[in-house]
Amino acid sequence: MQITVEKLSSVKKKINVEIPADRVGAEIDKAYDRIRKHAAIKGFRKGKVPQSYLEKYYSERMQEDVLKNIVNDTYFQALMDQKIYPVSHPMIESDDLKKGETFKYSAIVEVFPEIEVKDYLGLEVKKEEFVPSPEAVEKRLTEMRESLAQLKPIEEARAVASGDFVTLDFTGFVDGAPIDKGSAEDFVLEIGSGKFIPGFEEQLIGMDRGIEGNISVNFPENYSAAELSGKEATFAVRIKEIKVKELPSLDDDLAKEFGEYETLEQLKDKIAELYEKQEKGRIEGEFREQLIRALIERNDIEVPEALVEKQVQLMLDNAKSRLASQNLSLEMMGLDEKRYKSQFRGIAENQVKGSLLLDAVAKQENVKAEESDLDEEITKIATENNQDVDKIRNYFQSNEQARENLLGQIRENKAVEFLIAKAKVSLMPREKMTEQQA
Repeated sequence: MQITVEKLSSVKKKINVEIPADRVGAEIDKAYDRIRKHAAIKGFRKGKVPQSYLEKYYSERMQEDVLKNIVNDTYFQALMDQKIYPVSHPMIESDDLKKGETFKYSAIVEVFPEIEVKDYLGLEVKKEEFVPSPEAVEKRLTEMRESLAQLKPIEEARAVASGDFVTLDFTGFVDGAPIDKGSAEDFVLEIGSGKFIPGFEEQLIGMDRGIEGNISVNFPENYSAAELSGKEATFAVRIKEIKVKELPSLDDDLAKEFGEYETLEQLKDKIAELYEKQEKGRIEGEFREQLIRALIERNDIEVPEALVEKQVQLMLDNAKSRLASQNLSLEMMGLDEKRYKSQFRGIAENQVKGSLLLDAVAKQENVKAEESDLDEEITKIATENNQDVDKIRNYFQSNEQARENLLGQIRENKAVEFLIAKAKVSLMPREKMTEQQA
């Protein structure tokens, strides 16, 4: 067997294999012997079909069997002999098999690129400076207060106003005919929420409780029900009840509603703490992305399509899982799998580039993931997920692939920490960061 290797690109190789004629002949004979045992041709008993008939009726099956056997026996041997470690399944190209002749086939595979990272010390990266935000704390406190709000029916006789919650009956008509599924009873609507057809809520303002009236609106041109798009409609409405939102007092009693807080100040302090943790996490994540982008700009490498496809599929699966947890889907977001992959392929490619470059930096700087690092990470995972440390440790000890993945992630994180320590980092407020990115 003769093997030659062509380098098609930094991530693609073509392995050419030539099989001697005597082995080809032996494989063909063995294939026909296997076929003869089961061949069913009228006029001949099983196992007694002449060779000429087998060649006439079963040559395609013979070709498939021999090609499969020869490639299976020689492809992996060729990989070991040539020290090639593919990241994709081979694309096989071959000649026809002919007895008495050598057989040639080629296998095109993608491989990891050989990377020598350059200019990775002193990366210039901007980092957002964390600034406490009393406004963000007050906004969150307002949201929490709103969550405890109650709707109280108004006692005085007055008309509907913006901000009210009204209970109403309505029936819609287009050209005098009732709209299919265009009516409701005891429907609760917040005036000013913008949840209904444009113009509907505004025309309820000023109407009195118990009074029937008519509202005229135009359905939007891009309305979800095509038969109603752009149509003028009339709604007969009757206001049955008007309620207003009553917020709890902003005091210590409010704080006690949200856990082990004795005072409003304690609740505010906790909100500020959580805000700081969330914001610093966001800042660190964006800073890491900028650092890796800077690394890629200095070392723009070619990456295997198979790895990019794997990464974009992982992103797709994660996105679908997140949406499903919120009772949403890709379609509801205006996407399908094909469009998602097309839209996020560039991001997936950069993620693969970043991972390969960080791995190369780790090798060049002898950055390693030690057992102590692994134990520290396992403890962190257990704490963040409120799980028993021993249970998490046993999982990674019994699952070799999960353990290797975690070690790889630790090693990558240490490579990032190394680059950060050597980088030229400029701190700036968020507003200035946004201005420069615009």
